[in-house]
Amino acid sequence: MAAPNLVCLHGLGRSSSDWDGVRPDLQKLGRVVTPDLPRDIDRAERIAAAATPNGAILVGHSFGAIIALRLAADSDRAIKGLVLSSSFFPPALNGRSVGATLADYAAHRVEFVRGLKDADRPPRGGRGGITGLGSLLRVGVRRTRFRAMTDAAKAPVLVVHARDDHYVPVDFAMGAVARRPAWEVAVLVGGGHYPHVRYPAQWLAAVNPWLQGRTSGSRL
Repeated sequence: MAAPNLVCLHGLGRSSSDWDGVRPDLQKLGRVVTPDLPRDIDRAERIAAAATPNGAILVGHSFGAIIALRLAADSDRAIKGLVLSSSFFPPALNGRSVGATLADYAAHRVEFVRGLKDADRPPRGGRGGITGLGSLLRVGVRRTRFRAMTDAAKAPVLVVHARDDHYVPVDFAMGAVARRPAWEVAVLVGGGHYPHVRYPAQWLAAVNPWLQGRTSGSRL
């Protein structure tokens, strides 16, 4: 059996170079494909679909994770596995009160603004940035639409999320995982919204065992 393709989909306004730090290790498991995606989610999905053969494993970050979910929800496409890294998720209480959730989210917003001064902030985009974010939020934040996608996606799923992700609070991710008991989850201590870029070794330590379990029967 040939080694499966690993198709890695980057976040909004980023580029395929985001995967450079983890690419050498991922290539030990199979052929790695990292298409550059435009900001428009529909165009990005078409490009990602063209790069994704049947039997591939999708590794999506943020915006790319939503595209990966959309592809996995396509009944005509056979996806072997799905890694949702720092994905957008609908707001969730995750067992907390509304007041506690709002207070926690406000704290995340403060840290998000502070983080914009860091070198790790996402690059400023040109025209189309607001449109791209709007299309992402329409798909990723609306509970009904998001749940329809997750219900349709039958591939095994690993959720990877950092505790200090101030773009998408980890409780949003855990709320989604709680509704999908078959999903696996790895919560990272640090790395913010870009753990695969900032701390590639830590990210790989969480992701590689799961990927190896789905590629161990392949011939590299």
